[in-house]
Amino acid sequence: MFCSSRCWQSVRGSRAGRWPCSAPVGVALIAYALATSPEPGDGAILYSLPVLWTTIFFGLGGAVAIVACVAVGEAVALLFLPAASAYPGRWVDVMVSTSAIAVVARVLECRSQLLLERLRGEARTDPLTGLLNRRGFNEHASRVLGRAGRDSRPIALATFDIDHFNLINDEHGHVVGDRVLAHIARLLSNEARGIDVAARLGGEEFAVLMPGSDQAGAEAFAERVRRALAASTCPGVPEVRVSAGVTATTAPIELELMMDRVDQALYTAKRAGRNRTVAFDAPPASIAA
Repeated sequence: MFCSSRCWQSVRGSRAGRWPCSAPVGVALIAYALATSPEPGDGAILYSLPVLWTTIFFGLGGAVAIVACVAVGEAVALLFLPAASAYPGRWVDVMVSTSAIAVVARVLECRSQLLLERLRGEARTDPLTGLLNRRGFNEHASRVLGRAGRDSRPIALATFDIDHFNLINDEHGHVVGDRVLAHIARLLSNEARGIDVAARLGGEEFAVLMPGSDQAGAEAFAERVRRALAASTCPGVPEVRVSAGVTATTAPIELELMMDRVDQALYTAKRAGRNRTVAFDAPPASIAA
């Protein structure tokens, strides 16, 4: 679906840029054909082709321009026709028809674009938690990291993994497991700042990217989340704990490398007994249970 939409956008851009005058030329040819065919006929229906083309590929401005071209072309054609065939109502009929075609094409195009935008958004959002999914997070985080690297600003990343989540599913069922995931997603959203980017990376793993935050700030955030989780109660949700890994940088860095660092910290937290926060390359004394 999305490959098709990207191809369609590519085709739109290439054709529109390559043949900007094709539609007006088409209108002129149709008008010439009508002017040299005095017998009554329905050849004016051919105006719909350049109108559709221009409306789809050039939007509202193109629609207005091509309808104006049709108005001029049809008026000139009628001047060369016999008086019996050049009645004013014929011009009005053509203008009403082509204007209606342009309006309908424009409305359908706008609806199509809105639908595509909604589908793009859904493809980047986790339906259970409402957070970004891995695809959406990777795209957003790559852009944020690029800006932070250019400005030499600090940026931090924290990942959270629910301790013994498989056991929760086994003992309470997957419905309860889904409630746990949604509960933790709400906590992350509540504790995160407006500029932070929270996501569910998959399974029971979450991530929060924090522009402008250093490692100490990331550790403090992770600990706030763990304390809030320990103090929270939610009907139908069993008591859960999380392990967290954090890392931060002020140097330009690729998202893949930053994810690798924070994963190492998270795995260290799990090996150390879970239910704790570990910073990448942090000395053992800084590991807080």
